[in-house]
Amino acid sequence: MRRVVHKIYWIWQLEKEEAWINEMASHGYSLEHAGRLTYSFDETEPGKYTYKSLFLKGSANSSENIKYFRFLEEMGITIVCFINYPGTCWVYTRAPREDYPDGIEIYSDIDSKINYTGVMAGYMIFVNIITCFAAMLNLATGLNIHNGFAPVNLIMGVSMLVLFTASVIATVRIFMKIARLKKERAIHE
Repeated sequence: MRRVVHKIYWIWQLEKEEAWINEMASHGYSLEHAGRLTYSFDETEPGKYTYKSLFLKGSANSSENIKYFRFLEEMGITIVCFINYPGTCWVYTRAPREDYPDGIEIYSDIDSKINYTGVMAGYMIFVNIITCFAAMLNLATGLNIHNGFAPVNLIMGVSMLVLFTASVIATVRIFMKIARLKKERAIHE
């Protein structure tokens, strides 16, 4: 039986999303597809799979990522689905829990985690620039004295400003995570 769940997770909540997907798997629901707000699950044996979400640089169809996916498949990790974003992709993987009883650990060393988190930070900076530009353009158009008041643009400008604020907060959280990882690396050296 298929179960569809609508949820939203932000980029800085990758671990939270992954934990939720693994919790669904522990209750007998295997992820079959993920969209930007929709997750489709099929019933399966509880705890049969473990899941890992990845945020990768480049499109899922790039030659570098295709090679990486082949490498994961050689390790017994299946690519369930992916979502392409400009310059990046969000990838959902799974493996039999019996093969990975402690979960799938792809980025096991601190430098890999720092590089991985840096990809997310770079994407968020791109999002910040775009949302800031859109907010300012819509606010300027909405408040243009010479052409008259444009309430739709004003509403869009304020909405984009709220989105910009959220993306800045996300970016700060990601950079704080990088700082924690670098501090952890310094302690271990």
